[in-house]
Amino acid sequence: MEQLIESLKKVPMFGGLRPEYLEMLAKLANVRTYKKSEVVIKQGEPGTGLFIIVTGSVAITSKSRPGMPDLMLANMGKGEFFGDMSLIDGYSRSATVTTTAECQVLELNRWVFLDALRREPNIAVTMLPVLVKRIRNLEEAKPSR
Repeated sequence: MEQLIESLKKVPMFGGLRPEYLEMLAKLANVRTYKKSEVVIKQGEPGTGLFIIVTGSVAITSKSRPGMPDLMLANMGKGEFFGDMSLIDGYSRSATVTTTAECQVLELNRWVFLDALRREPNIAVTMLPVLVKRIRNLEEAKPSR
């Protein structure tokens, strides 16, 4: 349990949470381990959770148009998170996430995360700059028409 709490503390949006909230999140998180080259989430599937990388790394890609090659959006490692957009808006996954090394992640289900947001609105304040940066990066990466 302590290792999970320490992993959560290292994630910027959870770092300032009170110990009781961190403990609650750690109890409700699912720990998942993936081998290298495994798909964690697939573009188009329903989004049900937020993932926090404890160890390892992932590549995030998106299929811009059918028949076109995948667009590389980002590489992420320890302490970073993904799956946040679907978690917030309830839409399907906007990208595919594949491990680039053996990876351990914490998965927070949507209802757990939304409950944490209600209890501690500062999580949203910390997330906003990250989300905006991701949107800007996506806009810059789009092929011109």
